[in-house]
Amino acid sequence: MNSPVEDIKSRLNIVDVVGEYVRLAKAGAHWKACCPFHNEKSPSFMVNEDKQIYHCFGCNKGGDVFSFVMEIESLEFKEALKILAEKAGVQLKSFNPKAQEGKNKVLEALELATKFYEKQLWDGLGKEKILKYLSDRGISTDSIRQFRLGYAPEGWNNIFNFLLQKGFSSEDILGAGLIIDKGIGANRYYDRFRDRIMFPVQDSMGKVVGYSARVAPGGDESQAKYINTPETGVYHKSKALYGIFQAKQEIKAKNFVLLVEGNLDVIASHQAGIKNTVAVSGTALTSEQLDILKRYTENIKMFFDMDSAGQTAARRSTELCFEKGLAPSIVGLSDAKDAAEIAQSDPKKLVEAVSGSLSAMEYFLRGSVKKHGRQSAEGKREIAKEVGELIGHIESKIEKMHWASRLAQELEVEESAVLDVVNSTHSPNVPRERQEQTRNEDRKFTKRSQLIREKLTGLLLSDTQLWKSAGEGGEMEDLIGSDELLKFVLKEGGKVGYSYDEIVFRVDDRTRRRIQELYFDTKFKFGENGVEELDGPQTKELFDHYLSEYRKELQKERLNSIIRDIKKAEAIGDKESLALLMNEFSKLSQDLK
Repeated sequence: MNSPVEDIKSRLNIVDVVGEYVRLAKAGAHWKACCPFHNEKSPSFMVNEDKQIYHCFGCNKGGDVFSFVMEIESLEFKEALKILAEKAGVQLKSFNPKAQEGKNKVLEALELATKFYEKQLWDGLGKEKILKYLSDRGISTDSIRQFRLGYAPEGWNNIFNFLLQKGFSSEDILGAGLIIDKGIGANRYYDRFRDRIMFPVQDSMGKVVGYSARVAPGGDESQAKYINTPETGVYHKSKALYGIFQAKQEIKAKNFVLLVEGNLDVIASHQAGIKNTVAVSGTALTSEQLDILKRYTENIKMFFDMDSAGQTAARRSTELCFEKGLAPSIVGLSDAKDAAEIAQSDPKKLVEAVSGSLSAMEYFLRGSVKKHGRQSAEGKREIAKEVGELIGHIESKIEKMHWASRLAQELEVEESAVLDVVNSTHSPNVPRERQEQTRNEDRKFTKRSQLIREKLTGLLLSDTQLWKSAGEGGEMEDLIGSDELLKFVLKEGGKVGYSYDEIVFRVDDRTRRRIQELYFDTKFKFGENGVEELDGPQTKELFDHYLSEYRKELQKERLNSIIRDIKKAEAIGDKESLALLMNEFSKLSQDLK
């Protein structure tokens, strides 16, 4: 029985899928285009329909249809699997069909609701007051359409009755977060959003999952200014990023994201030319939101309000970024309330401010020095405490040492004193004892032996029979040491029928990407006349060659280890150990000749 990956591949043509993103032109045995993953003027991106793979000679990225969708959409494998399964009409058995059907109904309801709200804005009751308000805020009609803004009119049953007439049940509409259930009475359901400007929240694929809704101008000011969709089966506040669908490609192209606080800040920033801007939706920045942004970039620029609440949010966000291994920076404009305000009054100033953002550590260091002063011991103590605690969140040891040194210079104190503060205010993620234990347990390999092991792994993945023979034989287990990937491939091969398509379906994304790289780099070679694919005899011949080379490399490593031990034995006068070591050295040297 085929795996879902194999079923999907058999039903989809990679040319059709890639063709949805780039314009392909036939070029001999290939289809050719300018690469979507890097800037180029001459096409070097090739798709081979026969082998169902792609490769770029410019950036060296390549793989199958799954690799392509994961790369271009910055998705994890499971998300790419869902998208391609839907395209191919393959039912994923690991998912609950009934639950998936319910989720699809909710998404359909939200899409229709968005169209309803859009129509109310352009042709209905919101046409005059809402469009005027948005225009006064500097929002163009193009932006209104791009971000799909709408208007929820006054009244208690507008969206409810509209969706009922479209065939949706009250459970579907409630599940979409569009209505509220009073629990009793004939009119137990009523619209959640009434007389409000609607900002649809879309996921990275453009599907509407919820809303952020602002009270309309002249509306009931006693109500909350903004309300959001509650937690639903498709809307999760901790994962929602307003504008991610519109910004994702620009984030990848510019290699940074501008993070702002409000929906209008996002739209205004886009209009100012900073199209890689997103906002959190009704919550402080979360770890889950950073996981999404990390797919596109590691550089997070933050433009939060300059009041105390905004600065507290910026610091907490900085801590989260450090813990995720990201590079945060701060856009500081003391004379601007928010990004929307400065974008409307002086777009060029906003662009310059974003370009001149300070690294978050430098920003908070300067702020702390200005706040406490460094003339007194008390001031230095407070600076060291505030900044040292922030340094403690940094994941990279090198960066941590850099900023500890920078703080020591600023305070004119010994670096060791700063490190004492850092260590006392923040517990390291991994206990030092465990780090030492891990280092001692790791078997050290030369760079060459690492490359050879990668070749061996790629060859095993490329040939089912070879993989099966090596996995069942067991003779390689004593050779691979602590190489976790090679060990994993050998150990798990039998569980997945020694199938590449099956093993990539069962591993985490980090392992999957490495397996995909090794598989495609080993099995296929692009040429002018087509794709060369390793056959069984070639694979076996190469495998035997690299296995022989690997054994020699291990012997060389052992010789180097013996030489070190000989020097130690000579230094302490251990003649017995010296004789044994010299004998082993002689035998290994003969074997290598």
